[in-house]
Amino acid sequence: MDFVRKLKWLAGLTTSLLLLVACGGADVLPTPVPTLAVPTAVSATEFPPDLPTIITSTPNPTNTPDSSQPEQLPTEAATAVPATNTPAPTPIPATPTNTSSVTEFAVIYVEPNDVLNVRSGPGVAFGIVGTIPPTATDVQITGSGQVVSGSTWVPVQRGSLAGWVNSRFLTGHLAEVAFCGNTAVRTLLDQLETAVANQNDALLTQLIHPERGVRVHLLWYDAETRLDNQNLLSDPTSYNWGNAAGSGEPVLGTPAQILLPRLQNDFLGATETACNEILHGGTPGLVVLPDSYATLNYYSFYRPGTEEYAGLNWGSWVVGVELWQGNFYVSTLVHYQWEP
Repeated sequence: MDFVRKLKWLAGLTTSLLLLVACGGADVLPTPVPTLAVPTAVSATEFPPDLPTIITSTPNPTNTPDSSQPEQLPTEAATAVPATNTPAPTPIPATPTNTSSVTEFAVIYVEPNDVLNVRSGPGVAFGIVGTIPPTATDVQITGSGQVVSGSTWVPVQRGSLAGWVNSRFLTGHLAEVAFCGNTAVRTLLDQLETAVANQNDALLTQLIHPERGVRVHLLWYDAETRLDNQNLLSDPTSYNWGNAAGSGEPVLGTPAQILLPRLQNDFLGATETACNEILHGGTPGLVVLPDSYATLNYYSFYRPGTEEYAGLNWGSWVVGVELWQGNFYVSTLVHYQWEP
């Protein structure tokens, strides 16, 4: 009987913790927890597992468990271009004719069952005076922000509600027609292509907001990996990027080992692009944005599969772009592929 009572107590404690998390409201971003396992480098032809019949294995000289490596799917290899000393540009300013009327902000990165907390002052030490729903697009910033614990808090107003919110949960609200027709957005994406092709950290740093960073999903439904913009491709940290499709094994490694090869294959190798539409190949899985990205503007880049694998070795990237303080920045990267 003591054992049964212990099980019931543990189940009750777990339920209580989940309820506390669900009701907390968005204020601060959790810090990504690096892993200690560092796998061998992933080649430019590696993908998370797609088709079990065409998966091969990779030797692992570092004695890291094989489960830390995504399985391989043969595909056309992208040729990496040696790093260059291309000067880094300044952030891409928004085209005035398309963004001069941007006075409202949208809530972003807040889950559908959560809310954005509005507090009486800058920081979580102040009390909550109200909340804003996760799909709101009519938030106004009414003054200068204050940096608290590494995040910029800004005074806002929405209807009769006024207070302070963490600016990382806001993004400049730009109508689709203004975003998709903005030449500054295309310039930003062209520079992202150059940065990836040349493995140019200095250029890449200029394309990502210094405080907001970039959020990465190797699979749209997997956990988000947040990266800052400083020397992203040379970051030695081994991250847990989520679980590989099919095997469910954790994908562990540095951005250069895990993120870069996939960008080289499917972003640089893309033959089709679309604005605010996810281009993709055949798959029994869903192809949608993460729920908390509902207000995000983006471009998708699609690399079709080859006849050898009945077109199922396709890959797509969604590149989310945010307008912040008059400049456009790359804010999210979401990868899509065939899933079992």
